[in-house]
Amino acid sequence: MASVSNNPTPDAPDWSDVKRALVIVAHPDDADFICAGTCIQMAQQGIEVTYMVLTNGDKGNHNPEITRNQLIAMRQIEQRNAAALSGVKEVLFMGEEDGFLRPHREIRKRVTQAIRRIRPELIICTNPDRYFVGEGYINHPDHRNAGLVAIEAIFPAADNPMFYPDMADEGYHPHKIKYLYVHGHDAPSLRVDITAELPTKIEAILCHKSQFEDPEKAKARWLEMWGERQEDGSLRYFEAFKVMKFG
Repeated sequence: MASVSNNPTPDAPDWSDVKRALVIVAHPDDADFICAGTCIQMAQQGIEVTYMVLTNGDKGNHNPEITRNQLIAMRQIEQRNAAALSGVKEVLFMGEEDGFLRPHREIRKRVTQAIRRIRPELIICTNPDRYFVGEGYINHPDHRNAGLVAIEAIFPAADNPMFYPDMADEGYHPHKIKYLYVHGHDAPSLRVDITAELPTKIEAILCHKSQFEDPEKAKARWLEMWGERQEDGSLRYFEAFKVMKFG
């Protein structure tokens, strides 16, 4: 059921000093769920958006007739199609095993290298402390660990030349981001109105055909769950983030 909002409609975010944004998530489809509307707006403003998907998504289907390798390939195609709808420039697949993502040394180094290569001013990630959602959903451990991988790569590794000095020889010099948007935080400080972008966001999510037995039923559920009823009776849709700013 749509919630009744007491929040004023927020001002549009100021991204005037953002040229590149990087979204770091656990699975194919995560970025589309948590921030596709925001990314569409960024892309429309000329910001280069990159998705980084940490795991291969090989547990994301219960059909025994689909092999692991088939599912990995299928989900990469689905994610690329979804990203294209949102105006995303590039999708990086890091290939960690679905369901077993951990913030180990090697993945931190690879994510750090990507941050130094892409040099985003803004990164979006998931909340590493979010264990429960509502009253009926335990947050996937990969979602939590994806946030941890992202945050530990951002700080202290990405902007510190003492971490991975060999990267400088390859042209990957330290980089400090300006903004971190954390999705799933209990105290969000930014609400992006994505009402205009919602149809494209849903279309992007539905590109992940391997994830839905009944797409129309899923779509109806999202429209009902995500909407916030305004004083004038209209429904509006938002993506919310805790924003960290770094000088």
